[in-house]
Amino acid sequence: MKIEIQPEDYFEEYNRKTVDFGNGRIEVVAYHSPQLKYLGNNRRSVLPTKKPVLSDEAQEERTRKQVYAIRRRIKWYALSNDFRWFVTLTFDPEKIDSFNFEIAKKAILKWCRLMRDRYKRFDYIIIPELHQSGAVHFHGLLGDVSANFVEATHPRTGKPLVRHDRQVYNLADWEYGFSDCEQIESPERAASYITKYVTTALLTNKEMYNKKRYFNSQGLHKPDVSYAMEDNEELRAFTPNFGVIDTDSTGENFIDKGIYNLNRDSETGELTQSDTDYLLIAKN
Repeated sequence: MKIEIQPEDYFEEYNRKTVDFGNGRIEVVAYHSPQLKYLGNNRRSVLPTKKPVLSDEAQEERTRKQVYAIRRRIKWYALSNDFRWFVTLTFDPEKIDSFNFEIAKKAILKWCRLMRDRYKRFDYIIIPELHQSGAVHFHGLLGDVSANFVEATHPRTGKPLVRHDRQVYNLADWEYGFSDCEQIESPERAASYITKYVTTALLTNKEMYNKKRYFNSQGLHKPDVSYAMEDNEELRAFTPNFGVIDTDSTGENFIDKGIYNLNRDSETGELTQSDTDYLLIAKN
């Protein structure tokens, strides 16, 4: 007997995905055409007895999706929590062998535990970056911790070190080498900047096989994600921060997919837009 499987039993339609970061900041992804969200099924899955062999093209696509998933997870952490500092932490070769990832990882995690013990609360997201030489250093977002940030000075002139009209700081608590710290002015830009360090090279480097690609403190807030069918006309008042433009049969352009970084008033529900970084591309 043939069993008919109805798609509506396992999928639901939506044209809007809303990511609520819990602090008034939301991300709305609006689609011109309804999308399908997989809900699962009641069939028992059978695990394969052998690991499938992937083609080079399939492996590249799998890596691309992994990069996207990790970047999205880090971005959501970055926007759901009150991070204050963007930091770069490098090692003094006389103190730590930065060419050995396991040694460097143990050092950074030991330092994070020390900072938590010292300051009671220490929120962080930290991402390793592998230099072409093979050495590793770390980039991270730190919370509003009362650590020993001191104004950096130019090594030759002794004057305050300023980058893009902003004072650079050193973190005296970082005892393994050198630090470069800046206060975060735009959470959106900090989130975008930190995620760029999650690269294909980071996932495919043989030294990183089966190792974590980022580290985060426990207890970080996570966003609430919801899917719905909505009237997206209300979004016409805003410009998508990222948009894919398509053309209909009459030659008129329309937004096939738009991503909006918005703020929502907790009392009135009114939406406003303060993020003025925009990128619109044509659909292939």
